[in-house]
Amino acid sequence: TAPSAIGGGPSIGSSSAVSSQSVATVAAADGGPPPSATAAAAAAVSPDALLDALDFSTNSRYYSAPAKEETSKQDDNDEQQSQQQHDFDPIAFLNQHYYTEQQLVSALPTLRSAISTRLTTLDDSLSTTLRHQASLAPLISQDVLHARNAVHQLASRMHSVKTQALQSESAVIEITRDMKRLDYAKRHLQRTITALKRLHMLLHAAEQLRMAATIDPSTCPIPNYRAASQLIDATRLLLGHFDGYMNSVPKMRQVRDAIGMLNSQLREGAVNLFREVGFQQAEEEEEETAPMVVGALSDACLVIDALGEKSKQDFVREFISDHLEEYESLYSPFPAKKKGNNSSNSNNSDKKKGGSNKNKSDAPGSPPKSFKKSSTASSDDVTNNEKTPSSSSSTTNNSNSPSSSLDQVEQRFAWYRSKLRSLQLKFTNVFPLHWNLYYHLTVSFLERTARHLKFILKKHSATVRIAPFNPNTKEGGGGDSTMATPSMVMSASAVTQAASKFGMSVNSTHGDGGGAVAAAADGLSDGEKAVTALLKALQKTILFEKEMSAWLSRDFGTQFVDPSEVVANDAKKKRGDDNDNEEGGGEEALEFDDQGRAVAAGSAEGIRIKYERRKRTGGGAGSNRQGGSGGDPVPQLMGIASVTFDNYMSPYVALEERTMDEQLHAAIADTTVDNRGAQPVFVSSTNLFIYMKNSITRCTALTKEKTFFLLQRSFQKKLQSYAKVLDKKLPQPQTQIAAKMASLVDSTQTTNTVYRIPPGQEVTVCYVIDTCEYCADTVEALEDLIRDKIGSKYQNKIDMTEEQDAFQDVTAKCIRVLVSGLEQRLDAPLKELSRTNWSSFDMVGEESSYVRTIQLTIHPFVTEVRQLIPSSYFRSFCDKFALAFASTYYRTLTGLKRISEAGTQQLLLDVTTIKSLLLKLPVLEAEKKPGGATRHSNVNQSKSLSGASTIAPAMYTKMVNKEFRKLEVMLKL
Repeated sequence: TAPSAIGGGPSIGSSSAVSSQSVATVAAADGGPPPSATAAAAAAVSPDALLDALDFSTNSRYYSAPAKEETSKQDDNDEQQSQQQHDFDPIAFLNQHYYTEQQLVSALPTLRSAISTRLTTLDDSLSTTLRHQASLAPLISQDVLHARNAVHQLASRMHSVKTQALQSESAVIEITRDMKRLDYAKRHLQRTITALKRLHMLLHAAEQLRMAATIDPSTCPIPNYRAASQLIDATRLLLGHFDGYMNSVPKMRQVRDAIGMLNSQLREGAVNLFREVGFQQAEEEEEETAPMVVGALSDACLVIDALGEKSKQDFVREFISDHLEEYESLYSPFPAKKKGNNSSNSNNSDKKKGGSNKNKSDAPGSPPKSFKKSSTASSDDVTNNEKTPSSSSSTTNNSNSPSSSLDQVEQRFAWYRSKLRSLQLKFTNVFPLHWNLYYHLTVSFLERTARHLKFILKKHSATVRIAPFNPNTKEGGGGDSTMATPSMVMSASAVTQAASKFGMSVNSTHGDGGGAVAAAADGLSDGEKAVTALLKALQKTILFEKEMSAWLSRDFGTQFVDPSEVVANDAKKKRGDDNDNEEGGGEEALEFDDQGRAVAAGSAEGIRIKYERRKRTGGGAGSNRQGGSGGDPVPQLMGIASVTFDNYMSPYVALEERTMDEQLHAAIADTTVDNRGAQPVFVSSTNLFIYMKNSITRCTALTKEKTFFLLQRSFQKKLQSYAKVLDKKLPQPQTQIAAKMASLVDSTQTTNTVYRIPPGQEVTVCYVIDTCEYCADTVEALEDLIRDKIGSKYQNKIDMTEEQDAFQDVTAKCIRVLVSGLEQRLDAPLKELSRTNWSSFDMVGEESSYVRTIQLTIHPFVTEVRQLIPSSYFRSFCDKFALAFASTYYRTLTGLKRISEAGTQQLLLDVTTIKSLLLKLPVLEAEKKPGGATRHSNVNQSKSLSGASTIAPAMYTKMVNKEFRKLEVMLKL
């Protein structure tokens, strides 16, 4: 090729080195035109154009390298390989422009000349450029020097500006130094003057507080508590400004300690004053406190309030403890302690209470004496003992005392009512409403009562036993001649409901209520009497909680909160359409007399009690109020003591269960039917649900929590038992062997259990179906009723689907019994079919005699069933019977041995007749009697499964045609 010729390689004459074919191949590989097409063009290429193309080719190859390969150190090897691929290839360049050696050789002289010219031009350009750069070198040096000098000047100016700024700052600080000194002096002076003023005010307030706390027997026997309350607030605020000086200034600590001693002295004096008034001599208990003392007590409350929240809480706790200590000693059921311990505790308690009513001038800081001890040690104990049990009895009180009995619960509440009347007389308009002192006193009383009742109920529950129902004895296993029912035991509840509506007393010691309870308790066993006492105690406790809530709300404006207010409102809305006789359907306003008897507020007795109370208190309701509201809402009183009974109500639930067991035992033999409803049902079912509803009313009047939940569980068990009772009313099943021995079924039958229904007994089976339907629907309503009334804690646990399933299972069994019973009645005509000699038939007549027997058997049975059971169950009966009878009929026909042609035609006629009968089965109607009316009220309601239509349902028709088509095909073959 060309380089070979230029570089002195093989001579041009050796054509084997470079052939025209190889030149053409190289040219084609480089994308050039073939030699024959471009020979003339290549010869005409000028040397300058060739050199320009060479420059362009090298430049384009150099600058075409990827930029990313030049900037990445990681890809250096790839860049080198790429550059090698893009290096200039002179051989390929020459082959692109010269396709033969002759062209190249002929162009070499001109090409050499052009290259020389270009080299000369390039040398001239380089020389010119070098001379120009040499002439510019001094100017560049001068420019660099000028730039360096400018940078130095700028740095010098910046340093000068910084120095001047520092000097200016120092001058400003020097100028304002005196101003700051004067400012600090002014600030300290103001603080000093303010501190001196506050100190002067503090010392003056402390002196006034000391004077207010001073007691002068002649002029001022009681401290000026009203002024002291204001001074206590002032001294507390002023001392707060000196908290930072307490550790560094001893005098301030002395002032603080002195004020603290005055505060303690005032508090002790206030407490002693309340104890002196609260535990004064017995003959003065029923007299009102002097107005001056009442004013002092009210001012003392202001002092207690000013001393802070903790002081108020301690005072309320001590006040409650003092006035309920007698209650603990009189009614505590816990075993009594040793006398030595009691006396020592009494002395310690007396020392704690402090003061003496005979020496009011004793210093407040002196050792306290017990007013209660002085009161009980006086000669007037006889008068006191006439009103309350003696203190000596309290020292011997133990768990065997009468106070530990449930029958004495009312005495506890009577004692508290007496205590409240005494406190209201002594402390009229004394305590601020926002203290809610009487509310806290009542809460403490109920909590103590709850502890006592818990101990009593534990002992009570260990001795109570309700004998289970025994059907083999008349007395039910209890050994008494009279069997108690919850309605008898709950006669006290009936009295309570009557009291809330007619103003009658519910207390056993007042009015007619006690006589009613006593009459109900006659002839009861010990366990039943214990249940009576338990329920009566619970009713008294609930009524007392309602009484106290009404009293606090009416006389003191106490507001009660209800955490479940939204749930309660929703429940009331749902109960809006309930029976008005149900307790809890709406809260009726009650009034309570001095003995705690509840009467309806709208009755004559309630109006009389209300106006007597207003007259006694000197004004309308709320005359005890000092103005304002009763403070923030407080928790409800309901349930504080009564909730204790909830864990010990199992005897009551057992008594309810026993009564329901009696009803279930009676229901086994009771066949009385109630025809007043849409469907006839056994009276025992309606009686059972009425009893359950009444039981719910009785229980919810007492509690809606655990006891109600246990009662609901009892309902579930008894409903399951009643489903078994209904099941026992059905005919007893017969095994296949027994049925064969009795010749009741054909030997070809394959069922395991068959039922034989005596004539007329199908009515009882229908009554069982109707009763089960009624029970299943009523159980669902009962579940909703219980879920609405029971506490929210147990609402999600109420589920009575198993009981509904139990009744539905009995219904399904009844359908099977009806189908099997009707099949057994058709056994005789089918036997007649089997015994007939069908091979001797020589002509076809009317339907056979067995067909007429089948018609006479099916028609009255089906019409009777249709009149008595719901249409949905009747449709199921028709489907099952048609299918079962078609199968039995098919087996009977296949068991026939020899049949003549006429016999076959006769059988086809019989099959058609029976099929027509079965097709009309769902719409069969009873034959109308001359009277025109049937004996059942729901005949018109179940004439057919499709309203007034006399056409059987399409699905039923399709099923019957399908079954009898097999018979027809078999006989035709």
